[in-house]
Amino acid sequence: MNTKMKLRSAIAILLSALLILSIAGCSKKSPKKEEKKASKPKVTEKQEKNRKAAYSAYKTIIEQNATAIKAYSWQTVPGKDTYNARGIDRPIALCDIDGDKIPELFFFTSQNQGIASLHIYTFNGKEAVELSYDGFNEGAYSGKLADQQAAAGTSYVVYKGKESNTLYIYDSNGDDYMQYNIHRYVMKNSKLELVETLSNRVGQDDSGNTSDIYKRNGKTVPNAQGGKSFTSSFAQLDKAIIFSANREENNVSIWKKFSFDGALCISYDQAIAKLSEK
Repeated sequence: MNTKMKLRSAIAILLSALLILSIAGCSKKSPKKEEKKASKPKVTEKQEKNRKAAYSAYKTIIEQNATAIKAYSWQTVPGKDTYNARGIDRPIALCDIDGDKIPELFFFTSQNQGIASLHIYTFNGKEAVELSYDGFNEGAYSGKLADQQAAAGTSYVVYKGKESNTLYIYDSNGDDYMQYNIHRYVMKNSKLELVETLSNRVGQDDSGNTSDIYKRNGKTVPNAQGGKSFTSSFAQLDKAIIFSANREENNVSIWKKFSFDGALCISYDQAIAKLSEK
């Protein structure tokens, strides 16, 4: 009898020990895998020095153009009427296009009532240099993108592409017909090279029928192919730099690709404060 009692007691102790071990094992949380934090690109001392020098040079540029920058009063968001009122006043932006950690400077100036031109500057290590870019207003407005209030007005979106070193400029305007364009540039060695131009002209022919013509680099392409090219180019939007919509463009999908508040463009005063950072 004494032996049975001892055996039962030993079994009970063993079961209790196993139960305690089981509870302890369940209570242990499996170690969490360390979340990989996206490492920020390292900025070298030289790059930081160049950034400060670039900011100083850019600040001088926009101060020299302050009156013309502030004269651009009709920049706006879709649906906002600027008649007898100012627009959103965000005509300046900073965005690194070529990946050298030094942003390029974008801004609009207006010298004549109702016409504003886009300027793009880069920093070459010594000074701020204005970039030329082909494809716009040949023989007028110094070949720059012009936001014009005349007729249907100009709508545009300047944006950084997802592909390396790419810059896109979408614009539209019209009168008797509507013209839609996309220019794609590659930036290398402080230069912007135009690599593709897409266009779509919509209007009426001499017979009164709707005319819808797509072109790539000046050559007519089938409508399905042209429409797909526009959509593909809009899908490459990485960062919206500067924009303005003179009219509603519900038929153009790029306006759904970015947040107006999240675009990089800022006011003159905000730009001065940004460029004054040490």
